[in-house]
Amino acid sequence: MKHIRSTALLALAGILGGCRPSADIEAVVATQPKTFCNPLNLDYRFMLIDGGEGIREAADPVVVRFKDQYLLFASKSSGYWVTPDFVTWHHVVIPDSVLPIEDYAPAVMVHDGWVYYVGSTHGKGMVYRSDCPEEGRWEPVRIIDSFWDPAFLVDGDKLFLYYGCSPADPIHARRLDLQTLENVSEVVDCLNSDKESHGWERTGEHNELERRPYIEGAWMTEHDGMYYLQYAAPGTEWKTYADGLYTSTSPMGPFRYHMASPVSAKPAGFMSGAGHGCLFQAGDQWWKAATNAISVRHMFERRLSFYPSAFDADGQLYTDTYLGDYPHFLPGTENAAQDGGPVWMLLSCNRPVQASSSLEDQPATNAVDEESRTSWVAQGNGAEWLQVDLMDECDIQAIQVNYDEYGATARGMADSLYQQYRLYASHDGRRWSLIADRSDKYTDTPHDYVEFERPFSARYIKWENVAYTLSSNVSLRDLRVFGLGRGRVPSVPRGLRAERNPEDRCQATLTWQPARGAEGYVVRYGIAPDKLYSSHQVLEGHELRLTGLNAEPVYWFAVDAYNASGIIHGTETISME
Repeated sequence: MKHIRSTALLALAGILGGCRPSADIEAVVATQPKTFCNPLNLDYRFMLIDGGEGIREAADPVVVRFKDQYLLFASKSSGYWVTPDFVTWHHVVIPDSVLPIEDYAPAVMVHDGWVYYVGSTHGKGMVYRSDCPEEGRWEPVRIIDSFWDPAFLVDGDKLFLYYGCSPADPIHARRLDLQTLENVSEVVDCLNSDKESHGWERTGEHNELERRPYIEGAWMTEHDGMYYLQYAAPGTEWKTYADGLYTSTSPMGPFRYHMASPVSAKPAGFMSGAGHGCLFQAGDQWWKAATNAISVRHMFERRLSFYPSAFDADGQLYTDTYLGDYPHFLPGTENAAQDGGPVWMLLSCNRPVQASSSLEDQPATNAVDEESRTSWVAQGNGAEWLQVDLMDECDIQAIQVNYDEYGATARGMADSLYQQYRLYASHDGRRWSLIADRSDKYTDTPHDYVEFERPFSARYIKWENVAYTLSSNVSLRDLRVFGLGRGRVPSVPRGLRAERNPEDRCQATLTWQPARGAEGYVVRYGIAPDKLYSSHQVLEGHELRLTGLNAEPVYWFAVDAYNASGIIHGTETISME
């Protein structure tokens, strides 16, 4: 996993730092990239509901492999995406007359050469199937009892259905006949919320609200004879959106809560939230497809991300969201199975920035603040530009251009939406070299990602607008530059302390001494000293208040420090009773 990779190779950056840069910069865009960067760069559909004009959404992802391709389904996406390699995505747009694609949170399974689909319903739903989903042809099979947020599990010759989405009702399960889809068991109650003991299930951006959480998004995975029932809480609109876990030796339970929950969470960073998704395999590697929360213009303003996941030697399931919106190796590749992601750091965070123009309340600094909920908005969509000073020569490997939708009024799958731009690099901020040209791109890529064949040296990066058809004001959430700086990595963080709230064991405060050269920290924690699978990024300061712990277990903590030149892992691990 990414967070345990060695950073010894970063010494190479110091060696390269002794070389004088040439005046011209040569950069080659990778035609066969090895990496991707969350959130996924998909043509996310705009809302159709009243008041949702100009707001993109996608959530509740299901990924299945069918023949030699992968299918990605998501709520309210007017179809689904097909990819052979996780680089190129084909959006298959489906009318409701063919498939009830506008239903939320579909259940999808593959069986006997067919893909089966049923959407969320209020009690009865038609199951459809296709043997050529890339062509958008589907046929009805039969009506079943499906309810809200359904999920299938094919277990040998048996079929199980899990469902539920409510602040009051539990997650349910029942068995179906795999051939006829008829019910062959009674309904079983699997789990429900326990927000008094499970702090992460409490609603709110900081688990601070009193109302009951939504327990939803069931997903079942069988692994080595154990059944892993995952579920989402407390609500899709918060950064605290995450997936918890119950386990059993039977697909129908009884189920036991796993104290390491949540097993998929990302409460901080550029793109936050990691709930209501699925586990899927690409090659030998497990991945978590998850829902991210933006939820500024509408609570359902969301995106999708993939994170490496695994079962450890003891069968504990975990998802690695450590700096999870930094570049990862592509699913299904040898590097992904071994390493998770390259050691490329974010070079642009909070660096000096200039822009051609800005709206008064949407300044250029928003484009480097590592927050998807803010954006820089230009005064027009013509000859606009944004320039970032990395403060020193760096070795640049990739750039992610994250567009906002300020002023957009599109609905559904609007035609003729695209973003054209050029990227430039410079040593001195005066003489510029073209490093990537997207001026002839007519596709909708709101989170465009450019990987380079090899690192190149530069201090300044400039994005230049060519065409923007979404609105009269071009806007960027963040311009994110990845690679390696040439300075020293931070010193090792010292003095880590953890104090549990005596009135609420689900909360704790962590403090540590500032590390020399640190630009940020990552707190790792878990319920055993060798299982620090959860993480929380700290962008400012050297203190963290955790609000989503479980009341019962002893926790263990460590803190890492990072800057543009790399990560240094904390050497002390402390416990908290």
